[in-house]
Amino acid sequence: MEWKEISSEEAKKRFEEFCNTNESNCPEEYKALRNDILNLFSPTLSEIGIDPEDIKKKGCNYAYQVDYVFGLKFYQLLNERYNMSIRTAATDGVWRFLSNCVVPDLVNMRYNASEHPDRFWKKPKRIWLRVIWWYIHLSWQGDEESTRDILKGNSTDEIAQLVDRCGNDGYRVDLYREMMRKYAEIDSDKKRTDEFFRRMMVLNTAKVQVIEPELVDGGEKQYIDDLCEYLGYKKEESE
Repeated sequence: MEWKEISSEEAKKRFEEFCNTNESNCPEEYKALRNDILNLFSPTLSEIGIDPEDIKKKGCNYAYQVDYVFGLKFYQLLNERYNMSIRTAATDGVWRFLSNCVVPDLVNMRYNASEHPDRFWKKPKRIWLRVIWWYIHLSWQGDEESTRDILKGNSTDEIAQLVDRCGNDGYRVDLYREMMRKYAEIDSDKKRTDEFFRRMMVLNTAKVQVIEPELVDGGEKQYIDDLCEYLGYKKEESE
C-alpha cells in the first residue's frame, strides 16, 4: 500500500473541519482501510464488555483495555494486510493522515477531539494510533496470545513510559520486548506502589549511555535481571 502523509498544517485544518462537522471525509481510496479499522472496534468493546461511552470512565482501566486489545488487532491488520513497515511507522505524517483523514471519529471515541488535539496531530509522539501501534510492536512476543498475556495487567502509564523513551538511534526493539516480558513477572502490587516500570525505564535510559546490554555477560536477559535487582526485584522472587 502507498501510505499518504500530511503536514502538521494540513492535519490541523482537517482536525478543525472534523471538530466542526463531526464527519471523517475519508478519501475514496482509503475507505477499505477505514472499514477494516472500524470493524475491529466493535469486537474490541464486546470483548471488554463495555459501550463506547464507558471508555473514558475514570477508575475502571477501560481506556487501557481498549488501547491494548484494539492495539493488538490494529497492529496485526496494518502489518499483515497493509504491509506497514518500520520506516512507515516512524513517519509522523502517515499517522497524522490516518488520524485526521481516515478515522478521526474513531480517535474521537477514545479521546474527545476538542480536548485532545495532541492525540490527533499536535504532538506526534502522542498521536493515539501511532502510540498503540508502537506499544504493541515494542511488546510483541511473537504471537498475539503471548503478547496479550504480558500486557493484560498494565495501564496507560506503561504505554507512555515505553513509547516515549526513544533513544537517539531509535528504539532498542529486542531489549524493550525482553523488558516487557520481564516486567509481566513482577507482582502487580509492586508495579503500582513504587512506579517500578518508570524507574526501570529511567535507569535503563541512563545505563545504555555507557553499557551495551548485548555485551553484558549473559546478554540482554541478564542486563534486565540486573536492572530489576538494583530496583529491589530479585530473580529468586520469580522462581
